[in-house]
Amino acid sequence: MNVSPVKTIIIFFIALILLGTVFLCLPFARQDNAKFSLVICLFTATSAVCVTGLSVVNIGDYFTNFGQIVILFLLQIGGLGYMLVSTGLGLLLGKIALKDRKIMQELFDISSFNELFRLLKKAVLIVLCIELIGAVILTIGFLKDFNLEQAIYYGIFHSISAFCNAGFSLFENSLENFSNNPTILYTIIILVALGGLGFFVLVDIIDKFRGKNIKLTFHSKVILYMTLGFIVFGFVAFFVGQIGLYIKQGSLSWIITNSIFQAISSRTAGFNTLPLDSMNSFTIIFLVMLMFVGGGPGSTAGGIKITTLALVFVFIRAVIKGQNSYFLAKKNIDSDLVKKALLVFILMTVLVCLFISLMLLVEPNLDTVKVIFESVSGFCTVGLSFGITSELSAVGKVLLVLAMFVGRIGAITILIYLMNIKPVINNIRYPDGKILIG
Repeated sequence: MNVSPVKTIIIFFIALILLGTVFLCLPFARQDNAKFSLVICLFTATSAVCVTGLSVVNIGDYFTNFGQIVILFLLQIGGLGYMLVSTGLGLLLGKIALKDRKIMQELFDISSFNELFRLLKKAVLIVLCIELIGAVILTIGFLKDFNLEQAIYYGIFHSISAFCNAGFSLFENSLENFSNNPTILYTIIILVALGGLGFFVLVDIIDKFRGKNIKLTFHSKVILYMTLGFIVFGFVAFFVGQIGLYIKQGSLSWIITNSIFQAISSRTAGFNTLPLDSMNSFTIIFLVMLMFVGGGPGSTAGGIKITTLALVFVFIRAVIKGQNSYFLAKKNIDSDLVKKALLVFILMTVLVCLFISLMLLVEPNLDTVKVIFESVSGFCTVGLSFGITSELSAVGKVLLVLAMFVGRIGAITILIYLMNIKPVINNIRYPDGKILIG
C-alpha cells in the first residue's frame, strides 16, 4: 500500500511524539521530587520532536539523565526531520509511490531516485560530524565551570540542541550565565547557523570544497545570501535596540558577540544570553519578525523559510516595476513557484494569527504581548519565551502543543500538497468584475 508524503510526515511526527511521551511518563524519567503530569510529558515530547525548545518545567531539574537522553533523542530525530528520516524510511521500505518520488526529487532539485538516497546518507554523516566537532569544542568551553564528566555531557547535549535549532538547555536561564564565554557562544552560533541552512545546502558546500562541484547551486546561493542578510539585519536591530543595556553590562567585544548570538539564535533556535524582560518593545518586534521567517527549507529551523520570503520579495518587486516575469539574481523564476511561495506565506500567516487569537482567548489573565510572543515562538518552533509557559492553563498548553506540531509540518506539507494539484482546464468564460482596492 502506497503512503503519500503528507501522510508519512503526519504519521511520523505523531508516532514519535507519542513514543516520546510514553518514555517520559516512566517513573525513572523524572526526579523523585517531581510531580507526574501527562501534560508536561506530552508538551516536552512535542517541543523536542518539533525542535522548539519551549518547556513548562526546567528539564535539568525535572527530568533524570534518562529523561534528558530521551529528550535528546527526540530532538535529534525531530531535527533530522522528514527529509532524512521519514523519507529515508519510506524509500527503504518502498512505500512511497512513484509519482510521490518525483515530487520529492523536485523538492530536493536532484535528477534521480538513487541520487536522492545517496544525498540522504551523505547529509546524515555530515550532520553527525558537525555535532561531534561542536560537542568537543563546547566540552572545552564548559570545563571552565564544570568537571570533565559534566562538561562532556553538557557539550553533547547543547551541541545537538544547537544544530537542531531546538533551543533546549539544561540550565534554568538558558545560556545567560555564559554571556562572557566566547568559546561557548561562538560555537553555538556556528552550530545554529549551520543547522538553519538546510542539509542539502551543507552537502552542496562540502562538495564544493572537495572539488566535486564547480560552483554552488542557485538554491544554495540564495539561502546563503538571505541568511547573511538576516544575520546583519538582526545584528543591527539588537545592537541599536539594546545599546543602552549593552553599554552598562559589557565591553565592545561583549556587545558584538551577544548581538550576533541573539540575531542568529532568535531566528531559529531559541537560546538566549539576555533575559527577554530586559529587552524593549523595539527589539521584541524584531524578534517576532525573525522568528516568523525562520531558516532554510530542509533545515532544522522552523518559520515560513527564507526562500519563501525571498520569492515574496520577488513578487512585490515585479508588481511595483510592472514586470510580467519574475527574476532573482539574474535568474528567471517560474511563476508557479512564486504563486506557491505566496500561498505558503499567506496560509502560514493566517495559521499563526489563528493560534494567537485562540491563545489570547484561553489565556485572558496573562500579558497580551507575552502571549502573542509565546504563540509565535511555538508555532515557528523557535523556543524563546518570557517564562510564561509554565503559567499557561492545561488548555493553553495543549493548544501550544498543536501550534508546535502544525508549525513544524505546515510549510512542507502545504508545498507537497500543492505539487500534487493538477491544473484544471476551464473553457467557461465569465464577464469581467471590477473591484476597488486601496
